[in-house]
Amino acid sequence: MKSLFVYETGTPQRRNASQRHRVAVIGGGPAGSVAATTLAQRGISVVLLERDKFPRFHIGESLLPNGNYLLKKIGVWDKVAAAGFVEKRAGQFTLADGSRTMRNVFAKGMIKGLTKAYQVERSRFDDILLRHAQEAGADVREETVVTKAVRSGDKWQVTVTSARRTESVEVQPMETLEVDWIIDASGRDSFMGRALKLKKASLPYPGRVAVFSHFKNMVRETGERAGDTIILRLRDAWVWVIPLSETLTSIGVVVQKSSTRRRGESWEELFWRKIAESSYMSACLEQATAVETYRVESDYSFSYENFGTEKVLLAGDAASFIDPIFSSGVYLAVESGYQAANRIADNLEGRLGARRPQKIYRDYTRLMKRQMGHMRQLIDAYYDKDSFEVFMSPRPLLQLPGAVNSVLAGSLLPRFSIRWRLWLFQKICALQKRYGLVPRIEWPDRTE
Repeated sequence: MKSLFVYETGTPQRRNASQRHRVAVIGGGPAGSVAATTLAQRGISVVLLERDKFPRFHIGESLLPNGNYLLKKIGVWDKVAAAGFVEKRAGQFTLADGSRTMRNVFAKGMIKGLTKAYQVERSRFDDILLRHAQEAGADVREETVVTKAVRSGDKWQVTVTSARRTESVEVQPMETLEVDWIIDASGRDSFMGRALKLKKASLPYPGRVAVFSHFKNMVRETGERAGDTIILRLRDAWVWVIPLSETLTSIGVVVQKSSTRRRGESWEELFWRKIAESSYMSACLEQATAVETYRVESDYSFSYENFGTEKVLLAGDAASFIDPIFSSGVYLAVESGYQAANRIADNLEGRLGARRPQKIYRDYTRLMKRQMGHMRQLIDAYYDKDSFEVFMSPRPLLQLPGAVNSVLAGSLLPRFSIRWRLWLFQKICALQKRYGLVPRIEWPDRTE
């Protein structure tokens, strides 16, 4: 039968005999590993194709409490808990000079049990999840690059090659895998999203750039607050501080692309110029040294309109990524991988009817976009000047801080008692612009 879709990179040199799996998962990050684990645990033959060799560096190091239940469901929680990661019980939102701080303590939210999460070195965390998928029965293949996906009849033909570097210049052997479904968890490169030419949604966010590294010997808080994420707001940028161990800290500066580097300025110089705008950060980093290169991520806000079609589901950053401000990336990746895998397993087992994939695409997209929508409300509030003033001035009125707290803890399918409070929070933010209901924040002039 004639192929309906073809997408490839490179030129095949040799193809081995076709191998049979029910599902191929592209990408071994949290979304892919959770998806592969879930499928394997349900008895579905699954192959996970990861281009890198784990462990490897990755950003996005802060988890949310609501993700704990998913890690427990797939049986990896005890391994994560035993890894010695820093406990995270709150997030601090502060101004550059430390004159105003709002500490969001998860235990004070409206959802019982959401008390803590972990700050994780992604190299170790992702490796734990990947090995767990392997132990569950998934066929995990590292250093394996997907070069082509061909839709033929009711199957996908997925061509892969080895990414291992050898002294030989000969192209490594190609292999073709035949599967019923594909879960694309390949990150923002979104292999299948591009293959299928899926339409991207229009998002109202300017292009932003994040410059980040890992540092040793930053002066940090101790005691109860030692594991807090710190989000520090500058006039036209913000800084994240994530403690990864007793001595190691992840620090990033996020700026709009329209106001990034000056002529001849390096990314490292930009990083330190913005840090200098905060007396608090300058003092804390006076004796600190970078132990990683300064890395850059830009134009990261995007979303496809639909997360599924042609027996392909997009999970994690391959489907959508909005903003790192509230550390929701890993939670949404884990959630989407779990949901995608279970829907595909239901379909393959005949629980949803073998001929109803359209319902899977629709329901899966709606579920994930609904969760992202609640987080986007708070993301929009953080970046809006007037709403940010309300955010930084919590009042006990009608438990509004508890509702906001619950969403920041990852409760992204909130019950009605939380939803109406979020609605009221938005109305108060709108009134702030005209009436100044809470103290205004006066931003200093840019440091030149």
